Parts: sequence; structure tokens; C-alpha cells
Amino acid sequence: MWSLPDLNSKIAANLREHEQLLVEDHAHSGLDAMREIDLHPIAIKGLADSETTVLRESCLPSPKLELPGKNARERVDFVLLPDQKKSLFDPVDAHKELLRASGTLFESFASLAEPKESECDPREAMWIEMKCVPQIRYVDGIPTPNSKYELEMINGPSEDVIKLASDPLICHGAVLMVVFNEHAQAGPHDIAMSVRAMIDRDLPVGLPEIEQFPIQDRAGNAWCTLGMIPVRM
Repeated sequence: MWSLPDLNSKIAANLREHEQLLVEDHAHSGLDAMREIDLHPIAIKGLADSETTVLRESCLPSPKLELPGKNARERVDFVLLPDQKKSLFDPVDAHKELLRASGTLFESFASLAEPKESECDPREAMWIEMKCVPQIRYVDGIPTPNSKYELEMINGPSEDVIKLASDPLICHGAVLMVVFNEHAQAGPHDIAMSVRAMIDRDLPVGLPEIEQFPIQDRAGNAWCTLGMIPVRM
């Protein structure tokens, strides 16, 4: 249903296009200086089409707590819905609706709660977490070597894999790593090492799909590498 190579290629094209705009505008900083959350709308630009809807910051469908509020639930960066679905069916909201209807005339209808025609079953959606790791990090606008680079390459993506793989209602998931380095060979190598570390931890990941493009070297980062890592459910 979902092609990770295609998704990774489209996201890479979006980031590449934005970097080119920054170069043409003679910006003092580029993609590598942007906050991860500010890269989100750029990354998913154009992913939505007549067949696919893209949601941001959607709640995990299976909460750890009994009927938590929206603010207490863990969220996922991007959720892609297929087949012209416009919204995501939320089992927690459906359960709350059932409880509200309990003992009323609407109880029999609430007990049959299923996704509406326009709603997507969470098991059919693609759930993607994004992690941005620069080798040279900007701190208060000043570029400095990222002393936590190796830890960030492993710990953050590993936590995302565990989050996605632990939810029984997620059947399609991936972790997107966006890495900035000085040399072209560093990004693919480091992403491969990150995946190897996850495999050594018995995490359910597959081989990453890689995309790469050069960026203007303003402070030591000259390449952007994307690694789309499938999570095996």
C-alpha cells in the first residue's frame, strides 16, 4: 500500500527545493540551522494529493492510560491516510462516545462504533516519526560541533521505533532520519550504523531507504541525507 522509497524521494525533493530557495535568497543559514519542528511542513509539502491526506501531530490510537485526554496522549509527527480518507478514526474518542451513550436511547448505536466512510482505520494509515540530527548544530544562532551526535543518531530513532511498534493498531510505520554532515559518505554510513545498533537491540527495523543532496556549506554541514527506516510490525 505504501512505498517508502517514493515517500522518501518526495520528502527529499521538498527539502532540496527549500534549500535552493534559501540559497537564492542569500540566507545566512540553511536547512541545517532550522528547528526540527520547522522542517515538518516543508518535508510534507505536496505529499497530500487527491488520494492521500496528511495529518500532523496525531495521537497514537492505543493509549497507555485508560481514556486519557488529548493532551495526555503521545503523538506522531505525520500520519498519511489513503483512499481519499479525510480524517483518522480515533478508538479512544469512539470509546468515550460509547460511555456517554451508555444507558441512553443511543447506546445501541454507539456500541456499533466503526470508522465512518470518510475516516481511515489506524491500521491502514502510514505513521511516520521524524528525527533531525546535524553534525554541526546551531545554538542561539551560532554553529558548534554537536557533542551528542552519536547518541542522537541512536537514542531518538530507537525510542520512536519502540513507540510505533508497541501500538497494536499501527500496521505501517517508519522513522525518517534527516542528517546533516560535512562529507557525502558520512550520512548514509551513520544512518546504517544507527540501524545496526537498533537491530542489535532487537528492535523491529528494516534496511533504510536513502536519499541525499548537497547543501550550501555555511558552517561545516555540506550534505543532507534522508534515511527512511521501516518499522516491522
